[in-house]
Amino acid sequence: MAPTDLEGRRAQDLFVLDRVKIQAWDRILFVQCGDGWIVEEAWRRAGRAYVCGLDTSEADIALAIQLRAVPGKVEFKTWDGQCLAAADRAFDRVVAILSPPQATPTVLRDLSRVLRRDGDVYFLYPATADAEMRKALGQAGWPPVQEVARSGDEIVVLVHAPGEPSARSGTGSE
Repeated sequence: MAPTDLEGRRAQDLFVLDRVKIQAWDRILFVQCGDGWIVEEAWRRAGRAYVCGLDTSEADIALAIQLRAVPGKVEFKTWDGQCLAAADRAFDRVVAILSPPQATPTVLRDLSRVLRRDGDVYFLYPATADAEMRKALGQAGWPPVQEVARSGDEIVVLVHAPGEPSARSGTGSE
């Protein structure tokens, strides 16, 4: 789903960052962060925050670490595409940039595991897969998501699910 050209990826990243709630002291996780630019920029915008980026591409994570890592503040890890490399309830915000094949029930439930109960999750996915993704999210126990925005070219849609305790079901134990 990520644009293949750098300019397109940066435009997509800015589309997300301009709409996602980012605050000082937040702990933010980006799933499928590419070369990590979106992670570094979120950290700059938050001021004082911890931001972590995960990607299945070892090459992208190696580049992100080389160019952008700040120990204890901006970190990057690879993940296997199934189980997030993060502790339970570790993040205030999660931004998942997923295509339908990546949005398996296992991955969608694991996103809930790493999100704090009062946190927020944002999903960015292809607009053509809106119905499919909403169905997958519902089957994984997420409440109906609210659309935040669609890109001007109608390529991607950004949706939000609040993390209030009563808003999610099937999220596992505390």
